[in-house]
Amino acid sequence: MPTFSMFWRIFMNKDTTMLKYFTALCFFFLFVNSFYVSAQTERKVAVLDMTNYNGETGTSRKLSAIRVMRLMGVPYEVTTNLSVAIQYPVIITGSRILDGAFTLTERTDLENYVNDGGVLITSSVRDPDFYPLCGINSSTSSNTLYKMTWDTTAAPIFDYVNDSLEVTVSIGDTASGFSFYTRYYGLNGANSLATYENGECALALHPYGNGSVYTFGPDFRDVLYRNQTNFDVNAHRTYSNGFEPTSDVIMFVLRNIVRNHIPHTLYKYTAPYDYSSTLMITHDIDSETGMDTMQAFSDYELSEGISAHYNVTTRYFSDSWMSSFYVGSWSEVHALLDDGHVLSSHSVGHFPDFDDENLFPLGDSGNTTTSYTPAYNSGVSSGGSVMGELEVSKFLLEDDHGVHIRSFRAGHLAFNDSLVLGLEKMKYEFNSTNSANNVLSSFPHYAMKIRSFNSEESSILEIPMTISDVFSSDPITPANYPQKVAVWVDATQRYDENHSPVVLLIHPNRNYKLTALQDYLALTPQNQLIYPFEKYGDYWRKRDSLQFATELNGNVLTVTIDDNLLTQEQSFVLDHNGLDSVIFKNQMGDDLTFLWKDWKYNSRLYYQGKTSSSIPENFTSKENNLHVYPNPTHSTITIYISGYTGYYQLQLYDLSGKLILSKEQLNAKTELDLRTAMLENGAYILTVQTDTDQFYKKISYLK
Repeated sequence: MPTFSMFWRIFMNKDTTMLKYFTALCFFFLFVNSFYVSAQTERKVAVLDMTNYNGETGTSRKLSAIRVMRLMGVPYEVTTNLSVAIQYPVIITGSRILDGAFTLTERTDLENYVNDGGVLITSSVRDPDFYPLCGINSSTSSNTLYKMTWDTTAAPIFDYVNDSLEVTVSIGDTASGFSFYTRYYGLNGANSLATYENGECALALHPYGNGSVYTFGPDFRDVLYRNQTNFDVNAHRTYSNGFEPTSDVIMFVLRNIVRNHIPHTLYKYTAPYDYSSTLMITHDIDSETGMDTMQAFSDYELSEGISAHYNVTTRYFSDSWMSSFYVGSWSEVHALLDDGHVLSSHSVGHFPDFDDENLFPLGDSGNTTTSYTPAYNSGVSSGGSVMGELEVSKFLLEDDHGVHIRSFRAGHLAFNDSLVLGLEKMKYEFNSTNSANNVLSSFPHYAMKIRSFNSEESSILEIPMTISDVFSSDPITPANYPQKVAVWVDATQRYDENHSPVVLLIHPNRNYKLTALQDYLALTPQNQLIYPFEKYGDYWRKRDSLQFATELNGNVLTVTIDDNLLTQEQSFVLDHNGLDSVIFKNQMGDDLTFLWKDWKYNSRLYYQGKTSSSIPENFTSKENNLHVYPNPTHSTITIYISGYTGYYQLQLYDLSGKLILSKEQLNAKTELDLRTAMLENGAYILTVQTDTDQFYKKISYLK
């Protein structure tokens, strides 16, 4: 590689001609380009696309590696060329290594790469020629293995793997009699980091020269892609209202391997700002009782400054299944918008057999309330289509209420195989039809266009439902709802430990469910953010697309971020480990401002601006003597403190921590006209600082 000193000697030569100037300039650009490439590769992961090496025709294995890398949030590049991949410090193969996939020369190159300090992560190894590199002497296939247990004491790669349901993960269901085919290994120099229930090795670590090889037994496709497309063999231990982190744990382990081998790894955080996790409150309006009772939920959420997500079934006809409860309920639905909530589609008919493609084919567009006449009689639907359910419900909600419908959830969580194709045709953006437990992952992911191992990713972001008021074997009742709340809280706390999102579904059709919601919110993690469903979807899309690179010079880490997609919500986690300095810049070289706080496992969280740290979780003062009324308000509020006659400072923040207005030296009882602040509908935090105390109050503003 040309060096800067080479360029400088040419440039400073007194006899330099124009040709020499040109040569020097070429050397300079080669130097800059080589330096840039080096900075890019030396701290990124290479995803080696094995499609051509293995002669594969499907896309699922390559996509599995890419999807898990996006979730991990570390910088990576995809390549089809081994000679390119070995320029990176860590390689993860996008597929198994089949017998004869690599030539002798390529295999030697890979062995030299690891021997010189490189790290190879692969799965389901088949080629005996690779056994010595992997530290194994056999690879045995089985489809009757259902559990993996990590040896969390064996290596420093098990951060976040500390829950009993994480230490042992489910990959199949014994009641099915079989699972997908996976591999276990006989060891010959490698150490076992995980075992199946038969005691055989499920993950081998082989120190080789100065590098390491990690060999997983399951194909990455089978513990990632398979689950998210719901092709798993009933691996979930609970369908919902539980904690089922199999795919997420695979991600944690892979990310920790990268963190262990690339010093001072930085990765994209999974919750907005510096909150511990995200909670999204959603409601399905799919009955007359739901229409009758939902306003009580809406009022309560408004008073708490919560923007909830209301999925509305637009039944404009009656059959033996249900009445036409949407007809005549426009004012009730519109009242939800007045309270600051968001509407989305919950289909037209809420049919329990919507997932049957024979009864609900994809169909054509152009459906109207006149032409689309489905029905459910004698236990079976007729006249329905996926496009009809999506198109007519979307049109009705948009036409009746002047909103833009972006999200969908199918009735009964019945996932039709043509659903995603229909969602794309109708330009939806988000879907929440899958149960997180059922797909063994709570994080958002892009749905596949069709349920196939040869499919492509769609533009539809699936945000799985996590917990709900549906307990199939033991339904929620006025008598047992406290026990159900305890189930919600337990699952929520476990997901919060992983900074995973939680989507709560409650059908707002009983008043005791409102009490259950109130009790639940009183027990959720202190630093969890209640966030609008679609706003979190927008955040996740930008997180997925955000690009950054890191460069380490001595003890100074420079982070360069493409700030075209950088939002204020996006934060980063860094293995700081004694760095002297961390510098954030955009792609133009301008400094970016990040705050930091100590985080888990000796890391730091780098976040932007005032966030949860500036807003206490208990918004009402402990003495309960700060009074603000009316609340909610549409214009002016009155503020006073019981028993206090002095002056104080008043400040108003939005929920992101942005200061909206500030007033100083106000009298003890003050009227404040909020209309002058040009506020949008929603919740705000009012702070009042006296000489000795500070008080907080959450207020709601409606124009």
